[in-house]
Amino acid sequence: LGGVRRACSLLSTVRMLFNLILVTALASPSNAFKTSQKLVGRAFGASAGYKQARGRFVAMPTLAVQSAATPKSGAEELCKKLSSTVAGTLGKPESYVMVTFQKVDAMCYGGTTDPAAFLYLSSLGSIDPDTNKATSAAVADILEAELGVSKGRYYINFFDSERSNMGYNGGTF
Repeated sequence: LGGVRRACSLLSTVRMLFNLILVTALASPSNAFKTSQKLVGRAFGASAGYKQARGRFVAMPTLAVQSAATPKSGAEELCKKLSSTVAGTLGKPESYVMVTFQKVDAMCYGGTTDPAAFLYLSSLGSIDPDTNKATSAAVADILEAELGVSKGRYYINFFDSERSNMGYNGGTF
């Protein structure tokens, strides 16, 4: 049964890629990108009526931060700084971004309790190697300035959520 599922999944992916190549080849240059982006978006779970911002799918990114350190400008200001940073690096409107900060009693990283942090970033799309590197670099500067967490004392877990696994407004995306 597992082999059949893998074969069906592979067939679906091949079909989507064939459609993408065919549509891109036949479409006018001005419409090729829009059409191919819509096909790719649907393949990755976007509905036919998805919205876009700056060429990316609009969906709620969520950044959760845990640290034993106290933010220098307060938790609310830290969240606001991280919110605008994440919106910028992911290319999403800040009105969709959620950031939480949780001060934990203790955090040990590398055998010491020097300032450290753990972050979890979940988004519907916009999670890819280049964007992750840019986000990590931008967040590192804020962590260092606000929490005293050096660039080598935090982890960020990037997670590309499926639309059906993220709820909003009494339903899912």
